[in-house]
Amino acid sequence: MSTNELQVPDEFLKENSEYVKIKKPAKKGGPYSKNDKDKRMNEVYRLHFEYGYSARKIAEMMNVNRNTINGDIDYWFSRISKNVNLVNPEDRILIGIERMHVQLTRLREQIDKVKNNSERMSIERLIYDINSKIIHTYQKVAYSELRTYKVIIEMHNDFLMKNNYSQRSVSFYDTISVSQKAQQRINRIIAEDRQHVN
Repeated sequence: MSTNELQVPDEFLKENSEYVKIKKPAKKGGPYSKNDKDKRMNEVYRLHFEYGYSARKIAEMMNVNRNTINGDIDYWFSRISKNVNLVNPEDRILIGIERMHVQLTRLREQIDKVKNNSERMSIERLIYDINSKIIHTYQKVAYSELRTYKVIIEMHNDFLMKNNYSQRSVSFYDTISVSQKAQQRINRIIAEDRQHVN
């Protein structure tokens, strides 16, 4: 299958081939110099967020340990959340998911045009990878939302403590398995506390 059929920009292929020439092929892990780490992380950002490659694929392309790549991707997810300055950066995530759906549409159109089975299998693999990435993105969002919710509760409780308020917030966002008696005691404590506050 030619790169033109997949609509991979020639500029990307040229940049990536130049990157492969300058990278140190024997390097599989740290310690990295600050400059090397910045270059690696910027390349991970580009390959993952702009081109949609998985951590596994990026690790293979860059000849870097997959755990390192996963760490870089987690770092970028947290940076994006902070830079966007949203508690839940849904809009940008939805745009990314929409881009993946557009890619899926192009690939589905392409699969009807191919003549041999190897090309068909390659496109089907790409479709599978994109679908997996969409599911992975939803999982990341769910985890990020839970983490953000916990941070908000902690910040709120810190504010209450510093300003000498007697109340504290309790999050039941997580499902916690307890005995029936414990659940009844928890409900009773909350009900009594609400009566006392009121």
